[in-house]
Amino acid sequence: MVKSASFLLGLAALCAAPAAADDKPDADLGANAALKYWQAFSTLPKLDEGFSSQDARTAPLDDKTKELVAGAAYSLQEMHYAAALPRCVWGASLEEDGIRTRLPYLQGARNLAALAVLRMRIRFANGQTTDALNDAVDALTMGRHASRDGTLIAVLVGIAVDQLVTDALAEHLPELDKATLKQLSARLDAMPPAQSWADAMWTGEEHAGLDWFIRQVKQTKDKDQLLKLLAEVADGPDKGKELLDACGGTAEGVLKYAEETRPLYAAVVKKKDLPPDKFEAETEAMLQKEAKSNPIFKLFFPSVSKVHRADARYQARQALRKAAFAILIDGPDAVKAQRDPYGDGPFEYVPFDGGFELRSQLKQQDKPISLTVGRRKDKEK
Repeated sequence: MVKSASFLLGLAALCAAPAAADDKPDADLGANAALKYWQAFSTLPKLDEGFSSQDARTAPLDDKTKELVAGAAYSLQEMHYAAALPRCVWGASLEEDGIRTRLPYLQGARNLAALAVLRMRIRFANGQTTDALNDAVDALTMGRHASRDGTLIAVLVGIAVDQLVTDALAEHLPELDKATLKQLSARLDAMPPAQSWADAMWTGEEHAGLDWFIRQVKQTKDKDQLLKLLAEVADGPDKGKELLDACGGTAEGVLKYAEETRPLYAAVVKKKDLPPDKFEAETEAMLQKEAKSNPIFKLFFPSVSKVHRADARYQARQALRKAAFAILIDGPDAVKAQRDPYGDGPFEYVPFDGGFELRSQLKQQDKPISLTVGRRKDKEK
């Protein structure tokens, strides 16, 4: 009896003892912003089918909009917590799944950014300036975080989020006093960096695309398995067979063309600092030559000109935003010290009643890349 009691007491003591060090939760895991973003995305209210993120800038701030924003309170709170964390690791299965990898959080980021813009506008209208600015900074930070999963599509989503939030925020910048503008500018400068498209070319394109495909080809055991793989990546059995025939009808031929594609990733990245027009001219000439003789290249290589143009637009708008703060804090003459990264001097400054517009010499679709600060009073009437 005594021995039994002693055994039970000892067992109870073991159960009550602290867990071994290896069993303790890793505190660093809680510092991963992606975990909190997932909480936000999983609790987002359902958006109307016809709603796009761009609608967030112009949607009426009526009862329906306010109800939608109220329903997103928890998601926006989780976004706020996530934005305070410097590290964001999405854990996408790029190496395992390659081109099969799904990235559902990117649409979640776009939807949440739109809701943040709606709430920011409501808060500005209600005089809640500090809270409105928090929404803007949190959403811009989320865009930076979203860009960092290693893929080009994530880089493009990060750029889209930045443009949406920046345009919505810029309408209200003239309402802020100089002290607030300086604080806001410092907060924006302290945001984590966005993923560069050059880095994504290696991580998401060469490594998770080309290298993954090469491993899959090497794992096929016969022609039927190879055809099944090629049908998947080429979008259909007929196209898969055409691809195999173009590669000489063998796995060795497929691998040969795949390896011949590899040097082009580095070759394109080396040209990343060229002006957009020159980049497009030089890379397109190189890539078109390869496309004529390499069927695997045509299948896997991304549209780098499109990505480079988007990045150039993003870089120009980052400089435009910085110039806007300088003008609002120090006056219109401050524009003279703000260099246009795509021009020979400062940005073009065009004042109007209620604000101003800054224009870069960088043009896309025959229009200058610009930033409108404030709201035209004639349009408010």
